[in-house]
Amino acid sequence: MNFKQLDLAGFKSFADKIEIKFGDGVTAIVGPNGCGKSNVADAIRWVLGEQSSKTLRGSSMQDVIFNGTEKRKSLSYCEVTMYFDNTDRFFNYDFDEIAITRKLYRSGESEYLLNKTVCRLKDITNLLYNSGLGKDGYSIIGQDQVGKILSSKPEDRRAIFEDAAGISKFKSRKVEAERKLERTKDNLLKIQLVVDEIERQLGPLQKQAEDAKIFLKLKEELKLLEINAFIYQQENANEAKEKINARLNAIAEELTLRQEELRATSESYANNMASIDAIDKSVERLHENILNLTVSLEKQAGETNVIRERVRYLTEQNAKLTLNETNFEKLIEAVLEEIENQKQKTEAFKTKLKDCKKEEEELSNQYLMIIDALALSEGEAEKGQKDVIDALDKLAYIKANSSRLSAEKEASITAIDETNLKIESLTNKINEQEEQIKVQKEQIKVLDNSSKEKKEILLKAKLQISALEEDIETLNKKRNDASTKIQVYENRKRILEEMQAEHEGYAGSVKKLLKESERNESFRKNMVGTLASLITVPEKYETAIETALGNAIQNIVTRNENDAKVLIEYLKQNQFGRATFLPITSMRPRILSEADKKLINVPGSHGIAKELIKYGSDIENVISNLLGATVVVDNLDVAIKLAQNTKFTYKIVTLDGDIINPQGSMTGGSKKSEAVNLISRDREIKTLAEQIEKFKEEIAMSADTFADMKAKLSDSQNKYDFLASQDKKVDVELAQENEKLSSLESLLAGNKTELENLKSNKVKLENKIDVIVKELASEIELENALSKGKTNANELAEKRSERFAELKEKREKYNNEVTAKRVEIASLEKEVLASEQEVERLEKQQGELKYNLELARDERANNEKNIEDANQLIAEMLEENTSVESKNRLAAFKEEQANLENNKQKLQQSLKELDEKRTYLIEETNKISEKKVMEEMKVSKVDSDIDLMRERIAEEYELTYETCQNYKQADFNLTKGLQEISKIKREIVKLGYINVSAIESSGVLNERYQALKAQADDLTKAQNELVEIIDEVSVEMKNKFIEQFNRINENFGQTFRELFGGGSAKLELIGSDNVLEAGVEIFAEPPGKKLQSNTLLSGGEKALTAIAILFAILKLKPMPFCLLDEIEAPLDEANVVRFAQYLKRFSKETQFIVITHKKPTMELADALYGVTMEEKGVSKTVSVKLSEAIKSAEEEN
Repeated sequence: MNFKQLDLAGFKSFADKIEIKFGDGVTAIVGPNGCGKSNVADAIRWVLGEQSSKTLRGSSMQDVIFNGTEKRKSLSYCEVTMYFDNTDRFFNYDFDEIAITRKLYRSGESEYLLNKTVCRLKDITNLLYNSGLGKDGYSIIGQDQVGKILSSKPEDRRAIFEDAAGISKFKSRKVEAERKLERTKDNLLKIQLVVDEIERQLGPLQKQAEDAKIFLKLKEELKLLEINAFIYQQENANEAKEKINARLNAIAEELTLRQEELRATSESYANNMASIDAIDKSVERLHENILNLTVSLEKQAGETNVIRERVRYLTEQNAKLTLNETNFEKLIEAVLEEIENQKQKTEAFKTKLKDCKKEEEELSNQYLMIIDALALSEGEAEKGQKDVIDALDKLAYIKANSSRLSAEKEASITAIDETNLKIESLTNKINEQEEQIKVQKEQIKVLDNSSKEKKEILLKAKLQISALEEDIETLNKKRNDASTKIQVYENRKRILEEMQAEHEGYAGSVKKLLKESERNESFRKNMVGTLASLITVPEKYETAIETALGNAIQNIVTRNENDAKVLIEYLKQNQFGRATFLPITSMRPRILSEADKKLINVPGSHGIAKELIKYGSDIENVISNLLGATVVVDNLDVAIKLAQNTKFTYKIVTLDGDIINPQGSMTGGSKKSEAVNLISRDREIKTLAEQIEKFKEEIAMSADTFADMKAKLSDSQNKYDFLASQDKKVDVELAQENEKLSSLESLLAGNKTELENLKSNKVKLENKIDVIVKELASEIELENALSKGKTNANELAEKRSERFAELKEKREKYNNEVTAKRVEIASLEKEVLASEQEVERLEKQQGELKYNLELARDERANNEKNIEDANQLIAEMLEENTSVESKNRLAAFKEEQANLENNKQKLQQSLKELDEKRTYLIEETNKISEKKVMEEMKVSKVDSDIDLMRERIAEEYELTYETCQNYKQADFNLTKGLQEISKIKREIVKLGYINVSAIESSGVLNERYQALKAQADDLTKAQNELVEIIDEVSVEMKNKFIEQFNRINENFGQTFRELFGGGSAKLELIGSDNVLEAGVEIFAEPPGKKLQSNTLLSGGEKALTAIAILFAILKLKPMPFCLLDEIEAPLDEANVVRFAQYLKRFSKETQFIVITHKKPTMELADALYGVTMEEKGVSKTVSVKLSEAIKSAEEEN
């Protein structure tokens, strides 16, 4: 490779386009200060991809564009091109010459070109990898960079050695892989979050989907059963109605007989009542006669008997009135019952009337739909004529399309012939390449066998390392886990201790008292402490004791009442709230007798609560008072049994905190945690301290084991590194051969792809011809079909005519049904009116009966008052007198009266029998009427059930009776079917809310879930692969860097001695055990001096040392070219000569471009270019004679 030429246009001071051609050896660029020599170096650095304007000695990138002078305008862009001879294929690019171009416009737009083709900066960077020509490489060395080689920090200095070692591309790959790894981790985390959310949603949704599937299955079963029930009812409706009508006729006949019998009985009852009334009138008349005679007799015999007779008469009259009242009440009840029956009958008529009106409305709607369908049918006839016209238009288009398809067919046949010729030529070329690949594979096979042998040895060493690393990782993980737990436990312990110090968990008033006691010694003497702080509870009983004590756990124990009083006064004065105090002197202990203790000693009982905890003897009264009568048991079952046995005498608490109180009430449920914290806080702090100490001991014990394992790993790693370097040499050779094979296979694959494309195109063309042939045939068929269109149109018109006639027939049918329904409605309206009039008549009769009843009651009350008055007068009347004639007449009257009374009694007996018979007949008539109504309702129900079922079938399943026949079951049993329908409906109700869309939604969500899971698996796989790639690249970088660094170090020592005429120098990796992160330190010992740090060297020694490093790198991997920008400026004459001579020797392998002012450098140059500013601010190149250049350099020096 050779750097042939540099073209500059508008770059910095090079306003005009110039060309600088470079030959082999050393090319020197000379010129006075400020003429623009270093702009040549900047141009090369810029075109190779430099992005820092500061490195190019500017404030912004637009500063590299010529900015104008007093005489010239500024330019709008700049352009630099480097030309390379690539006949040796130094660059992996299949061109003999490579031109790299960079352009920049003042607008900020820039572009890169490779051989005049627009490309990306990345494409340029990839091309320059491992060539040493990168912007960060060592192909362009300025004076400041020479100084930086020694003045930079060791970690910053390693970049030039990485590039020289050829690991830059590996480093880039590693960085890219690490970026991809981070992105993959982020994507995996995001997907995992989505997967977790979908998993949360998927469960309920799948349950809904399962319910929905069950629902749909039940709906299908219900559909089949309901359809068959509908068919059965429809087909058997007339038979059912006939049976019901037969029963109705029998009931009607029976009702007529009973009504006739009731009418006759009622007439007899009325006649008897009239006879009794007549007898009563006769008796009343006789009573008047008897009364008159009695008055006369009383004059003779006294008034007493008359009054007694009057009393008797009034008594008999009251008996009759009482019987009449009873009869009136029975009649009123009968009328009321008949009114209620008549009202029910009216309501039944009204319900039937409402149903009829609804049916009439539905029939009317059907009728209107038929009318609309008739209108639509007429519109379709007009559309048919339009379709025929459209078909004729299509026929004309088809004929034109057929001509176009024929032309395309001919063109495709020609293209197939051309493709066949290309396929034949390419097939011959592929056969030649396959033969070359066969030979190359044989060579690779030999190398591959050698590589496998070395890799087996390497694998064993790697497995040994992996085992050690796993052991170290496991041990380290245990140590880390222990450290983590120590940190967690220490944090928890610290929080608990802080809570204890701040009295967290106590009420605000208690907290104030505790804090004041901490500050004030005398105040503290007033309190023994909080109850929680004075007792120790085993962990097992913490919940039970906490529940048993309740809020008392926060109560403050004092020695006596006075101490409690002081504390209460303190709370009042400071308005700190309220608290409860437990003075020891006033608390009365509660002690169970031995008999009680035996009673509670049952399986599952732990004993008395106060005996299960520890506390000071000074608070015995307090603890006995609070817990002396509290029993702790295992569970609620034991508690209930014990409470029943002890007749709810004690408080019983379970280990879970459920309570049975002495009064029998029970408390339970979820438990609070505040009191438990107060009781268990000290215990938990102690437990945490023990755990922390335990884990610290584990970490200390594992330290020695960890160190031994690390030492073994280091020995194994060194052995592995040596084996890996040996294996690498074989791999490099194998890689080179594989690269050749890959190149051949790539060419072969390209040719095969092209061949497949040609064959594919050929197939496509053949398919296209087939398609065209089919389309032509289709067009002919369509043309024939359209020709028959007229005939088809006539047939369609006939079908539409038949449809029109069918619709007209349906219209007549629905019209007749609507008319019949309206007649039925009119008949029902009459029935309702007659029934309402009957109710009105009965209500009027009821009013009259109630009025007569009230009259009878008033008359009876008046008679009772008269009887009372008469009995009072009897006592006052003593005189008695008789008259024979009057007595005879009186006897006759009485005899007649007796006869009448006998007749009346017979009539009353008959009346009673008639009343009983009438009551019986009324009841029987009502029963028969109810039967009639029920049967009539059954008739209506047959029709209404069918109508309702028809509507449900139509609405729910969109089926008619005719279409239902497709689902008919021949052996359908209605009774079992209706039972099954009810059962299925109950099962559907049990399912609750049904989300039918959940079936599809769960499917979609599950698909998404599976897709995301697959993505997550792919990302996990990619993550693992990236980790492997990073590890492999790291190992590769490490091995290659060590190997190349050692060679550079060796070259550096040799070059240093040659440039300095003796002495010694070396490079060392420092600052990190990791080779890939270690810095590079330089140690130099010029002749006559001791080995020392480079900071103690003179300026010239530093420059020459840096130059020695540069030449050491060039020895390792000679660069295609190297530009040195006045790097020998700090050197004295003698050192410049040695530098120039060494440079000359090196120019056999590397092309050098040197910007210099030094005479020895110019003398040894193979070509000279001068840079001058004939026009102020504008640089130009001129040919320079060696003598003139030397003279100019001497003048400047």
